[in-house]
Amino acid sequence: MNAISPLSFSTHASAFERGLSFDALRERAPAVFAASAHERMSDKYTFIPTERVLSGLVAAGFVPVDARQTQARTTSPLHARHVVRLRRRFETVDLKDSVPE
Repeated sequence: MNAISPLSFSTHASAFERGLSFDALRERAPAVFAASAHERMSDKYTFIPTERVLSGLVAAGFVPVDARQTQARTTSPLHARHVVRLRRRFETVDLKDSVPE
């Protein structure tokens, strides 16, 4: 089973950094921008592009701050499991030294 590595996301240094551009996301996790499902998927599978979901979340006020994906052993890196961390652009909750995600 593929694991997303490194799994440790919370570091004090990265907690307050700025958001990532789509170019930086493409470099870190190319699977976010896959245009179609892997050819081995069945016809019952409904492909929803992560890029489209991410664009909607950005329009709603969220900013991507980190992205990771698994190492694809045999398949295309465009069809790997991936995770994108998001944060509100303007957070109204004051938590002193914490940032809600």
